[in-house]
Amino acid sequence: MTYTFEDYKKEVFERNPKTKELYEQYWLNYVIAERLKKAREQKWLSQLELAKLANTTQSVIARIEAWNQNLSITTLSKFLKILDLELKISEVKN
Repeated sequence: MTYTFEDYKKEVFERNPKTKELYEQYWLNYVIAERLKKAREQKWLSQLELAKLANTTQSVIARIEAWNQNLSITTLSKFLKILDLELKISEVKN
């Protein structure tokens, strides 16, 4: 029998529910950051160019893309508009 990463996560999350909560929080940050970076690159924008369009600094963009910056809904909304992205939220069924 193969012991997978999913097996490991399940085991760890059962032992410590707080770990699952933190994992899900950081996973969401990762997914959002990676999608914003991909959209920026597809539009051939540098971090500095995006920062100017968003009225922020290049270092903020770098921190977002490195998952070291939490985004407010207002800031996320600004980036979504600039990058022509749409945010969809759906209910997760357990």
